[in-house]
Amino acid sequence: MYTKGYMHHSTVIHTLKIFERIYKDLPPLLPDEIRHDMGVAIEQVRHNFSLTVEELEDTMVMFAKRAWPYRQAFHEFIDVYEGKMGESLLLQKLTPELKKEYERFIAHGGSYRDLVVGGPTHFFSPEERVEIAVTLISIRKAIRDHVEQAVLSTERAAYEARVFEFHDILDELEKRLDTLRLMADNEQEHPELAAEIREQVKAFEYGLASLGPHTQIHSVMGSAEHFIGRKKEKNSLRVL
Repeated sequence: MYTKGYMHHSTVIHTLKIFERIYKDLPPLLPDEIRHDMGVAIEQVRHNFSLTVEELEDTMVMFAKRAWPYRQAFHEFIDVYEGKMGESLLLQKLTPELKKEYERFIAHGGSYRDLVVGGPTHFFSPEERVEIAVTLISIRKAIRDHVEQAVLSTERAAYEARVFEFHDILDELEKRLDTLRLMADNEQEHPELAAEIREQVKAFEYGLASLGPHTQIHSVMGSAEHFIGRKKEKNSLRVL
């Protein structure tokens, strides 16, 4: 019992840390109401020792959805600026020796993007990989700071327009998730399929809240058709 209780407690702490990190990194121009409500929720969680992991995760999902359009737009701008500035900043920060190794890496078909996504880093020694990783983290932070200023000034209109577009996308995602929930509720013939659909809805929502793998928009959009196909497969197997 002690071990089970400890595991539960450690899972809540781990999940709370994710929640706190998301709160710390909230994007610019997020409405003050959302920021305030999230801060209040985190304080309540810290002092609620009877809170279950599921209840905490549900709270995170709720706030993550409210912030999602802003987070998506902000990270998209960061990615664009990283494509413009990242390699130049890297070359400025690398030691002369490592800069030569990086140029050799490029000559062999590598790219800056390969390093960012953790590509063929075996090209470098373990010590060089550590130095590159630390440098990339500092570059990402510098770009984030730069973008934060840009979306509050010169890029504000473009940023707000993209946030609005992501609001529309989120509305459509919610409709698709509602369709999946209804499919699961109406699935009488195959209880295991209903459970599978509910698990997929949960996985999509966890992805939106950074509690699981990133939710791919196209996956949500095509999910109902996927499960319609799964039902047909099960029905055909039953006939056989």
